[in-house]
Amino acid sequence: MRPHSAHEPGHAPRAPAATFMPQETLLYDASDSPFCLKARVCLHLKGVPYRSVTVTVGRVRELRRLNPLRKVPVLVQGEEVVSDSSRIARHLDARWPDPPLLPTEAAARAYALVLEEWADEALYFIVGAFKWLNPENRRAAFTNTVDEVASPWLRPVVGPVLARTIRRRYARWGYRIGALGQLEERMRENVANLATLLGDKPFLLGRTLTLADIAVFAQLAWMDRYAEARLLDEVPPVRVWLARLRALPPVADALPS
Repeated sequence: MRPHSAHEPGHAPRAPAATFMPQETLLYDASDSPFCLKARVCLHLKGVPYRSVTVTVGRVRELRRLNPLRKVPVLVQGEEVVSDSSRIARHLDARWPDPPLLPTEAAARAYALVLEEWADEALYFIVGAFKWLNPENRRAAFTNTVDEVASPWLRPVVGPVLARTIRRRYARWGYRIGALGQLEERMRENVANLATLLGDKPFLLGRTLTLADIAVFAQLAWMDRYAEARLLDEVPPVRVWLARLRALPPVADALPS
């Protein structure tokens, strides 16, 4: 039920299909998608060279051929197409096992996967509501999303349509602007729980970065682009952990410029 950054088709001229060399790795990407950030971090951590293909309105048909759900990220390696950030992470771990994204020990692996699911579902849902329901974030939401996906002449059409579509989606689930206070409290609780899980450890599972850290970081780094970043400032241990991850080269290289 999460509203991934799926782009609605418009009437812009179709962009040329991405061209690539045999065996070149392409990532169909959007800079303000936490799931794309998660996939980029995994690629950088594995040391896999890739070329980012920004999904614009003109590339919606191309994206739909690769993923009928029209959602990013999508990884293309030769004839192999892998959509969804979680599936991309597992694909990379299977093909390039070192360094591992997931622990081999069963209980630790299960814990990491539960945290990934929590990030991808619960945290994503709340941060998405902040982005699209909070009027304070309207300008940043349009700048971060619409300016990338649409040409200047199409932005006045695409922006309102995209925002209205996502707001209606949240409304169907019972969330409108009046629910922002409730969602802030839920996020405060989530961030406090994250601080408890971290304790005095450098990473969520101990001394090693895992997919759990990457998934949670991607969502909170996304929130950091919007007004609700102040909620992170209330919990210094989480801020320290975020800064630690940002300083890692695979993470720093994957962050949007």
